[in-house]
Amino acid sequence: MRGVTADDMPAEVRDWLSPSLSGLLEKLDLGERGRRSAELINGVTPSSRVVVYGDYDVDGISATAIAMELVLARGAHVRYFIPHRFNQGYGLHKDVAETIAKHGCDLVIVVDCGSQDAEAVEALKSSGIPVVIFDHHLVESTPAACDAIINPQIAGDPAAKKLCAAGVIWCWIWQNELLPESSLMRVLDVVALATIADCVSLASPLNRALVREGLKSIRTQTRPGLSILMEQLGITPSAVDTEDLAMKVIPCLNAAGRLYLADLAEDILFPGKNLALNVSRLIALNRRRRELSSKILDQIDTASEGDYKYVLTNSEWSVGVLSSVASRICSERNSPVALVASAGGVMRGTLRMPSDGDAVGVLKKIAPLLNTWGGHRLAAGFSVKTENWEKVRELLEEMLSLVKPVPEKEDLLYWEPGNMDIDTWSEAAVLGPFGMDNPFPLLYSPCNGKINILPLGRTGKHVKVETGSASLLAFGAADMFGDAADIEGWAYKPRIDTWRSVTSLQFVLEKMVMR
Repeated sequence: MRGVTADDMPAEVRDWLSPSLSGLLEKLDLGERGRRSAELINGVTPSSRVVVYGDYDVDGISATAIAMELVLARGAHVRYFIPHRFNQGYGLHKDVAETIAKHGCDLVIVVDCGSQDAEAVEALKSSGIPVVIFDHHLVESTPAACDAIINPQIAGDPAAKKLCAAGVIWCWIWQNELLPESSLMRVLDVVALATIADCVSLASPLNRALVREGLKSIRTQTRPGLSILMEQLGITPSAVDTEDLAMKVIPCLNAAGRLYLADLAEDILFPGKNLALNVSRLIALNRRRRELSSKILDQIDTASEGDYKYVLTNSEWSVGVLSSVASRICSERNSPVALVASAGGVMRGTLRMPSDGDAVGVLKKIAPLLNTWGGHRLAAGFSVKTENWEKVRELLEEMLSLVKPVPEKEDLLYWEPGNMDIDTWSEAAVLGPFGMDNPFPLLYSPCNGKINILPLGRTGKHVKVETGSASLLAFGAADMFGDAADIEGWAYKPRIDTWRSVTSLQFVLEKMVMR
């Protein structure tokens, strides 16, 4: 990038590096079905009673927070409901819809689900309650017949199809001018969280623009709950990046819905009382999530499943942590995997596919045998009655065994850490935000054979590798340095770190290249 100016670049490169959010929004087509959505929101008054129905992951709680701010801006009374992951599972449930209808309200806003929940929507509509849905999940059947459904997967343009649910509702609010621009830019903090958490494409100029502006919001005017959470996680808000969000903040927020109630995380994004206490509870839940995940990984590494290689189950597994464990296994093996456990009287599972897979396509083939199912191309969830489980398992195993993943190609850029300084890396960071479809660049440096391994931290799991020209931080890798003579080189990531107001450039070891 050095010596290259914006005038030297083709227009499409400039637009990708520095996307114009307002320009992208002007031409965005969300594929709205039913034009009553803005009319219904504009009809909300201080005397209105509104229910926001969300989902238990970070995208769901973020979209819920945005919907609540939209309603509160009109002075109305609003309450939210997020289903329990184990007892109810994903989606807009008919029994909950009937309860809402019984108690009465003037409008129901459904976010991050609802597109296929026809019976639940009908239960609300038959009670005279209008329903607006903001969703981004694939729709494999006739969409629910609500008053308005905004789901780009039904009829949106390619850019809209790459949005998460929080991105969908935020862009819709912008296009309909339902909140002041200053308020909308502030709310981009949770859109950035949701976009990173839901692993939607960061090669998309619109998602890049949303995350960039969202990071600015987090760095400059962090909402109180996020500020306390980042402080307890050792993150400096003014220097937060996508990796901090993906590896530290998002797992904590997700832990609430996985092991307790998503309401706890919602209270962090949409501040209630006892923020400091709730943040501490959230961090404790995430610690427990890591412990459970490690236990499951150990069991999978040592277990023999007999005829089953891709569809794994254990009665002791916690359903709430299966999705993150499955994602890790899929990534490490570059292979499809389904993890399933018993919960609430049914078998609940999560399916993860490598980059060329189609999770929704697989579940669609066995849909008549499933209770519920839904998701994205690479990640989906499902539930099945116990009496149907063995048949489902056999079919899933057969279909997943036919998936032939494309070998992953990893590009490394030769660059010795001693020749990298903070100014150079700051220039390279313009290629971010990094994430799905726009991976963080990995740098490579050969090993000169003369290294010094020093312990780092109190646990003994982390080490610092002194190579002569620079030091590499190796987290959780203390037992990987048995024979330094076999090490050919290092793949590493630069990282700008701020500690006690001092900013420095660190190098984090990602992989060792062995002879």
